[in-house]
Amino acid sequence: DVVTVLPGESLPADGIIVSGNSVVDESMLTGEPLPVRRGKDDTVYAGTINGDGNLTVKVTQDRQHSLISNIIRLQDEAQATKPKIAEIADVVARYFVAVILIIAAGTWLYWHQVKPDDALWITLAVLVATCPCALSLATPTALTCATSRLGRLGILLRRGHVLETLCNVNQLVIDKTGTLTEGNVRVIQTVCFDNYDETEVLSIAAELERFANHPIARAFAGYRNAAFSFDEVENEIGFGLKGMREGNEWRIGKQAFALNGQDAPSPNQDFQVWLTCNGKAIAAFQLDDPIRHDSQSLVSAFQAEGIQVTMLTGDNSDNAVRVAKTLAVDKLISGATPQGKLDYLNSLANDQVALMIGDGVNDAPVLAGAHLSLAMGGGTDVAKSSADMVLLGDHLNRVLEARRLAMKTKKIIRENLSWALGYNLVILPLAVAGLVAPYIAVLGMSASSIIVVSNSLRLLKEDG
Repeated sequence: DVVTVLPGESLPADGIIVSGNSVVDESMLTGEPLPVRRGKDDTVYAGTINGDGNLTVKVTQDRQHSLISNIIRLQDEAQATKPKIAEIADVVARYFVAVILIIAAGTWLYWHQVKPDDALWITLAVLVATCPCALSLATPTALTCATSRLGRLGILLRRGHVLETLCNVNQLVIDKTGTLTEGNVRVIQTVCFDNYDETEVLSIAAELERFANHPIARAFAGYRNAAFSFDEVENEIGFGLKGMREGNEWRIGKQAFALNGQDAPSPNQDFQVWLTCNGKAIAAFQLDDPIRHDSQSLVSAFQAEGIQVTMLTGDNSDNAVRVAKTLAVDKLISGATPQGKLDYLNSLANDQVALMIGDGVNDAPVLAGAHLSLAMGGGTDVAKSSADMVLLGDHLNRVLEARRLAMKTKKIIRENLSWALGYNLVILPLAVAGLVAPYIAVLGMSASSIIVVSNSLRLLKEDG
């Protein structure tokens, strides 16, 4: 379907703009208060609000598979899985109820013998005063408020253990391209070999790279030319692509993969991407990818908290070294394959809890295997489906806010549990002794629950 969206209207479905230009309020998805400019060929999402222009949008997803529907489904899955502290609270509440029932029965037997007329109301006071409402509310109310706050920050939870694990992280492992860098890769130098011209090699490279979903592949998108199409292309994740054209095998990717054991014609120059035909070098490309403006603050903030920062990247060029030095990361591991990334993560000591941040297909295994993982919102679908949380707005500083929120959530849960248990420990002997009237017990039980809920609501504050 093709729909027209007038100024001020909500987008009815996910789609691609086929004509028109406007600003779109995407704050419900990204948490960003400022509208963003959207024009032809840009993707827009259901539920966002059109600003000042008319947009004609071609629908690409039905309602069940729209971004907002996926977000709601993922949030439901996250809510269905409980962190350990919530499971412990549930177990404590169950045993607590059993103990209270036994104590109430004993109270009735005692007062029935000592003062039969008061046995019923004293037993009733014990049951009402010690109702485990506050204990059962202590954890879920805090988690619900924290999840809502994270949503406003543009962070989508996919697993229930995120808030708990985020407090224990002592290792930050982060990808380079599309994560620490913008992913806006540009070809800044092309060197041709074997009598090929620059236009031709860029077109061939673009036709190969269009079978990949990676920031480097997007750097060649503007050079596509159907005249250089390939019959079949195979994508070897983390290495490059190879395809057949007119009976010749073309490869593009890392030097070792593309040259397939052959010597490089320019061994002293640092090229990230090589193009070869039947193992013979055809061209080499120098790429540039700007560092995100908030990457430095992310690295510095984690280091200030005593967390070691490791840059784990498949890029083995001088560019990886340059980014690592610029950001002053503690450790650089370059030229890592997807399996190599996972092997590094598995090599960490048992007491090291790692947060992995990535965006590409090659990051999917390590995102799935990490103690805690976060995928960039602009990353691949497989990366986002493998991660424990998704950063919808691609602003790395939100990770810092999420960690602070997790620490505060942990503190508030402890406060709630301490209050709930403390109240019951104080009120129980008083109720058993007959010093608490039933109406006082009702007020005490209600006040205890209100205090727990009110304490949890502090997490919704913007400074929380």
